[in-house]
Amino acid sequence: MKTRNIKLFLFFLGIVLLLLVVGSLQRQRFSFGFGPGIQDFTKSLTGRYNLYRNSSHMIFIAPEDGWSDEDAIIPSKVIKVNTYDEFIVAERQGLKMRNPKDSLDGYEIPDKDVKDYWILNTDKNYVLKNLSNYDFKKKLDSLKIPVNIKLIDVYEY
Repeated sequence: MKTRNIKLFLFFLGIVLLLLVVGSLQRQRFSFGFGPGIQDFTKSLTGRYNLYRNSSHMIFIAPEDGWSDEDAIIPSKVIKVNTYDEFIVAERQGLKMRNPKDSLDGYEIPDKDVKDYWILNTDKNYVLKNLSNYDFKKKLDSLKIPVNIKLIDVYEY
């Protein structure tokens, strides 16, 4: 009887240990799948600004040492970028709610119909935003930034 209880105890202990090991492996797989991706990066721009890629849609430009509401930034989704002196110029693809009828679903996806241009002055901490291509070219000219400045894909920059 005593031997049978010991065997039963060891059997259940083995099952518990096996479940703990399997659970641990699954948690590692889960956190790996949703952790920082291999394509995530930070690239230095001009001034104290960086280009950040935190996910396929979270690609933005912000100060390297953190930022607040007073700091000029270029929010997601930046698709092309370049610098000229103290200026950062960028093309952005708009984002829209994946499921606008579901208030609990806050995930955003690219909106192929919305593209705009941004010019950020890192010295004076201001940003010109949501510019059309025409307005973008006019602002480049007025700021003495070459109008033919090439915007480079964020993955090639």
